[in-house]
Amino acid sequence: MVKFICIFILILTHSFVFSQFNSRKAALLDLSSFESNDYDFSMLVYDLDQNSYLYYNDSLIKKNYTPASTFKIVNTIIGLENGIIDSANYLMKWDGIKRENTKWNADQTLGEAFRNSTIWYFQRLAKQIGQDKMQAGLELLNYGNKTIGDSIDQFWLDGTLKISMQDQVEFLTNIIKRKYKLKANTYDCLFQIMKYNLSYQYVVYCKSGWGQDSGQDVAWLVGMLIKNGKQYAFATLITTNDYKKMDLATLRYKVAMACFATLK
Repeated sequence: MVKFICIFILILTHSFVFSQFNSRKAALLDLSSFESNDYDFSMLVYDLDQNSYLYYNDSLIKKNYTPASTFKIVNTIIGLENGIIDSANYLMKWDGIKRENTKWNADQTLGEAFRNSTIWYFQRLAKQIGQDKMQAGLELLNYGNKTIGDSIDQFWLDGTLKISMQDQVEFLTNIIKRKYKLKANTYDCLFQIMKYNLSYQYVVYCKSGWGQDSGQDVAWLVGMLIKNGKQYAFATLITTNDYKKMDLATLRYKVAMACFATLK
């Protein structure tokens, strides 16, 4: 009995413990060059090795917003786990409806749809998953407020599902550590489609998102970074009342890359 207790304590001592963000215990990033009256933004980085945070502007970090297309990470996981899709090469046929983004107007593999952020692909996937399996997946991943509502192909776009920067980082940390009880193929496929070459100095896995929440435009870039053998989970969030004054799509990457450059 004593031997069992000692082993159990040893396991606890060496197990990974995720800490919640506290600005008083976190390191402040210098991203002041990106400040503007036209938008607000925050950056949150979690250092898995040090169990510590780096951040800029904590005003948005614990607020809940629509995940927009960052939900494609979760949609992919649930689709893979339920056998609806099976690899990055899983093909869906275009329905022939011409959409504003010309990249969407073609047959798409999962990898292409993830990279192009093809809405119809993931809406079709969500319908095939169905309400019950989707809800079970959100519960398993403990993702945001875990709320679907009445529209299975709109809930991550219309503000029904919400998540904070803190929750995004915790979710991604669990992905890096493979803490969820998912199939090995699910993790492997996810890392394959999320890989994004921003720099030869590091490897980054990420997903962008852009939507509207309570009259504001919300732009995300969330992901995982590996640099010099160290692992980080991160979330970049920009909110604005007039997105036409800036290039939000580019700005979120510039903020993240400026942050990555400071990581030693």
